[in-house]
Amino acid sequence: MGRRHHSIIAKLNRNTKERKSLFRVQLKQLIELGSLTTTVTKAKIIKRLFDRLAAKAQGGTLASRRLVSAELGSPKSANRLVDLIIPAMGDRHSGFTTIQKVGVRRGDSTVTASLSLVVPLPETPKRAPKVVKEIAKKENKKVIKKKS
Repeated sequence: MGRRHHSIIAKLNRNTKERKSLFRVQLKQLIELGSLTTTVTKAKIIKRLFDRLAAKAQGGTLASRRLVSAELGSPKSANRLVDLIIPAMGDRHSGFTTIQKVGVRRGDSTVTASLSLVVPLPETPKRAPKVVKEIAKKENKKVIKKKS
């Protein structure tokens, strides 16, 4: 086998499973919080992956939800993306995120960047509080008799 020229994703000194797991966690964080801070290289990769994921989610169908959920590994994050974030983006087909360089990390002098959504996250609809019915329970007290 020869070299795969113009390989798209950097290896980031990780094997395939570790890399996929890292991207999955960072995508979930971007969906839940609306922004994340990471290295510039990782931010560029996450931006590309999020654009692809958002394009899949734009249909809003059950099939698109399942595709997004399978990639993220979390139905909760997939539903949040399809129900809240994509409708807030409007007619945008790409360019869902922006990268801004933040500074240099102190420990290893790596340039860090902030990756955030272009449109601010809409408020999460709050559920009505559940009504809890209190059931009067009879307290069963056991009396221990001592033999004397």
